[in-house]
Amino acid sequence: MTVYVKKANGKQKWCMAEFEKISGFEFMHQEDIDSGELTFSEAWEINLQWLECVMADVENINTTGT
Repeated sequence: MTVYVKKANGKQKWCMAEFEKISGFEFMHQEDIDSGELTFSEAWEINLQWLECVMADVENINTTGT
């Protein structure tokens, strides 16, 4: 697990760890949470949007033909 953020509460850290466990991707913007540049909620939304974009890209892979 790569949750290393310092300025997050236990529930937020658990959510980040679950995100990583389920998606296989490290939770991004932990440094930005620690620096105060982003809140946990803002970082959470960015991570969800990124994951949705990845899924959309995967869904658009042409699996037919050559």
